[in-house]
Amino acid sequence: MRVRRIVFILLIPFLVTSCANYKDVPYFQNSQEFQSDATAVLYDMTIKPKDQLSIFVFSGTDKEAVRKFTVRDPVPLDITQKQIRSYGSGRYHHYLVDNEGNIDFPVLGQVHLAGYTLTEAQDHIKKLVAPYVKEGTDYTVNVMIDNFEVTVMGEVKTPNTFTISRPKVSILEALAMAGDMTIYGNRDNVKVLRELPNGEYEIHQLDLRDANILNSPYFYLHQRDIVYVEPNEAMAQNSKLGRTRQLWIRGASITVSLGSLLYRVLQ
Repeated sequence: MRVRRIVFILLIPFLVTSCANYKDVPYFQNSQEFQSDATAVLYDMTIKPKDQLSIFVFSGTDKEAVRKFTVRDPVPLDITQKQIRSYGSGRYHHYLVDNEGNIDFPVLGQVHLAGYTLTEAQDHIKKLVAPYVKEGTDYTVNVMIDNFEVTVMGEVKTPNTFTISRPKVSILEALAMAGDMTIYGNRDNVKVLRELPNGEYEIHQLDLRDANILNSPYFYLHQRDIVYVEPNEAMAQNSKLGRTRQLWIRGASITVSLGSLLYRVLQ
């Protein structure tokens, strides 16, 4: 028993270093002091260069009048019969926003959409289409972003790139999709990498322990944002001492076994 007790005492420092400090783990630690910013503008995602858009023009009264604004891509020649059924008469065309923020739209030609919210883009295209349909024609325009993706990596359970089907997503929702942070994730320095219109990146640091993150302009993610959760000190220590700890534990295990054996033999 004395040998085992000594070995356990020797192992205590290594067991302690593997544990994260609890005070660094909970989110929103100052939630009782939190006050929502009443002046904050409700976030609405805007269209950016490199976005891929689906644009549909519908009319319940005169479908022929708006048919020329809804383009289908031709069916590829090298697809199977099963795939042909899924294509129908061709899939709806997707519009890529170029670096100047424009798309090439049927009949209308180049249309500038960068900087518009989805609602503003719909209203803008509807006004441009108006001269080409009969007065009084009832029609609507629907604009969607097809490649709204965010990437979550680092100390999370399931790092991945996620396609978002709704018009906005918060950093908390993105982390939830990745299975949340591991116990080794650094909650006070989560980094958001965001691509600027000129192709450069900017990095924002967020403290998820602070409830005021809900008022942050970076609480909602933009398309193609990258969220990186860096490891905390406990993880860094584990990585640095991992090999040493393994050797110590193996050595301690052997020592306990030999001590027990000798004790039984000499008893």
